[in-house]
Amino acid sequence: MRYVDLGLIKQNKFKFKKKKRLFKIGMLMLGFLIIFLIFKTGVPNDLLLFIRGEEVSLKSTSGRTNILILGIDKRSSVPYTVESKDGLAKHVGFLADTIILLSINRNTKEATLISIPRDLWVKIPGWDNVRTQEGKINSSYSLGERFDYPGGGLALVKQVTSENLGVPVHYGLRIDFSGFRKMIDTLGRIDVNVDNSFDDYNYPIEGKEDDDCGGDPQFRCRFEHIRFEKGLNNMNGETALKFVRSRTGTNDEGNDFARAARQQKVIIAIRDKALSKETVFDPGKVAKLISDFGETIESDINASALPALFNLSKEISFERIKTFVLDNSSDGVLTNPPKEDYQGLYVLIPKDRDWNKLRAFVKGLLAGSVVTKPTVGEKGEKIE
Repeated sequence: MRYVDLGLIKQNKFKFKKKKRLFKIGMLMLGFLIIFLIFKTGVPNDLLLFIRGEEVSLKSTSGRTNILILGIDKRSSVPYTVESKDGLAKHVGFLADTIILLSINRNTKEATLISIPRDLWVKIPGWDNVRTQEGKINSSYSLGERFDYPGGGLALVKQVTSENLGVPVHYGLRIDFSGFRKMIDTLGRIDVNVDNSFDDYNYPIEGKEDDDCGGDPQFRCRFEHIRFEKGLNNMNGETALKFVRSRTGTNDEGNDFARAARQQKVIIAIRDKALSKETVFDPGKVAKLISDFGETIESDINASALPALFNLSKEISFERIKTFVLDNSSDGVLTNPPKEDYQGLYVLIPKDRDWNKLRAFVKGLLAGSVVTKPTVGEKGEKIE
């Protein structure tokens, strides 16, 4: 079991009076940026309550507010909305590539992040004419979008996560990878410390998923060779996206757990760049971030609850945020069963097939009773 300590967000002190006004303006715009990017909503009544300052309490259970964060595997070459035979606009089903549960303790102001592997085999509830079934957790977003689950794919993943891991999920947030790429480019590149040099000879080329490659039986034209060198790397959005999405890397980087660790590094790098003076003091850059992300975010958090959430975020003890990765390591809680038992698929299930033990373990993570050594420090460096 591994986790990354996201560390303390250091507050810079400015000595010159002429910077105070600019700093206040920058922080104000950054606050609006967070609101628009992460909690975008189009509900007029909720927006009116937000403008009036009529704060609505956040949903919580036993003093905790839980938010599910999804990254979907959306490619720019594939439309997200298509017109169905009845003439109505329908969402197509993209797989959830990243699934993270963010849990905030309302009393201690501490936060926990739990990365959920996309290959976790779960029970998916039925609705309308869709039967109850089992499948990988990352497929539930696609099912919900394609077959009109009440609230869509995001609502279905929330329900599936809650029922299988035994924790309530109060809110959901979905971002597609095109938005991720735009954010980094608008920020102006990020610095990421790469632990291991590795090659990936099978990274898929966007737009060539169905290319026949002139009859090549190995379809080599669909893939490219990417390489990352150990040490500090300055990455643009496209490079960072390849870094976090690579699945067939050499040097022990070809698995989802290594991907989760790389994703954590990029999160830290984005956090550092977003809170830098270079970003805070650039109203134009902040405005462009808001514009870029207008169509790449989906959330079910009502605008009327934003003041409470924003106030809570300011009180979170950032130096105590922990990110756990549920995995199948020797001290992990998951295992790989024989593929023939699961339709020939690579899946992950609880050890001893005991879901109650897994649920108890997750609750232990949230309660702080699980203690493990962090693998990544505040600046993304590896801790031996």
